[in-house]
Amino acid sequence: MENPLGYALELVKKAKSDVTQEYMHSVADLMVIKGRPHFTVVRSYLVSDVTRAGFGDVEFGWGKAVYGGPAKGGVGAIPGVASFYIPFKNAKGEEGLVIPLCLPAQAMEKFVKELDSVLKNNINQPTIGGPKPSLIISSL
Repeated sequence: MENPLGYALELVKKAKSDVTQEYMHSVADLMVIKGRPHFTVVRSYLVSDVTRAGFGDVEFGWGKAVYGGPAKGGVGAIPGVASFYIPFKNAKGEEGLVIPLCLPAQAMEKFVKELDSVLKNNINQPTIGGPKPSLIISSL
């Protein structure tokens, strides 16, 4: 908790890069054998990545979708999932992600302060030989 937001983001990126196809098959096998475990939601914030789900390609016969993604209703609409990475294309054709956040007021205040710190310290600057950094265009 004492580390900056960037530290947590690096941990998530590392964990995602460590996942292999063999690992995913092993997890699927374990879930079949033992059943799907419930997420621990106390002091947790879960994010679901739906960027490859193909929602934008859904066609019901009246043209290309304007929006495709999960419907986030009231509390408990999708138990345990608090946010989604949703692909988005703006009016200029630039592609990016929309990541809506629903946090309790006190947590949101802390998140906004941390995000402001990240943006002011320019920690999104590219590193030599490293991956292309994320670009945060706006924060509300």
